[in-house]
Amino acid sequence: MNKAFLSNLLRRLGLIYGADLVRYRFVRFRNRQANQAFRAANPTVALPPDYPLYETYQLNYQKYYEGGRDTARWIRDLLAPHLELRHAHLLDWGCGPGRVIRHLPSVIGQGCRYTGTDYNPQFVAWCRQHLARPDTAFLQNGLEPPLQAAAATFDAVYGISIFTHLSEQGHRQWFQELMRVTKPGGVLLFTTHGEAFLPVLTPAEQARFGANQLVIRSYENEGHRMYGAFQPPAYLRQLFEPQAEVLRHMPGQRLGGSSSQDVWLLRKR
Repeated sequence: MNKAFLSNLLRRLGLIYGADLVRYRFVRFRNRQANQAFRAANPTVALPPDYPLYETYQLNYQKYYEGGRDTARWIRDLLAPHLELRHAHLLDWGCGPGRVIRHLPSVIGQGCRYTGTDYNPQFVAWCRQHLARPDTAFLQNGLEPPLQAAAATFDAVYGISIFTHLSEQGHRQWFQELMRVTKPGGVLLFTTHGEAFLPVLTPAEQARFGANQLVIRSYENEGHRMYGAFQPPAYLRQLFEPQAEVLRHMPGQRLGGSSSQDVWLLRKR
């Protein structure tokens, strides 16, 4: 590799990391009073350390807790028309510091089983210490498959903004693995970066997206929030449909300066 190119790359990455650290400190300071108030009003709520919240969601305790509960209800409402949830076994693929899975027992109800898995050992250790219950367990996985689960274990799988941080090989490998651990007829729920994110792409990236090719933007290692993947719907259908029926595809929306992710509901054939 050309030394000048490597030097420029390292300098660029250093600026990115430095800027991200500055942003983390600013966000932490900006939310300090609100977070202190939430902790005082909710002394029994277990809260992850600040940086995992910043890395995986937002560094706002109320949004982490109440937003996680809202997302758990949203998942329940999307799955319920396609799956009998009573006594189901659900997998939270990429559970992070437990934002959603912690609420599922109260949102869906007793009699179900819940498993969270993540590649970050710190997240898994925190969840095991603070969120594990007789009906809720947590597994450690690697950046690549397999999961520590037998074939046809889960009735439903959801991954919120997980494919959005995977390489093309990661897309293929993980979809195959999720097919392996899902029961026949099981339902899968994913969110992805669809056409609503076109405005944030460069012209060259937009052309690639328009040609139904996966777009990768990487400032960090695969799996990190600064590693981004943008998925044309046709690319995902080609990935999904040989083994799964697309039950529903809800394109994301562009509102003001922000975009929402596409939502995919699949049924394993």
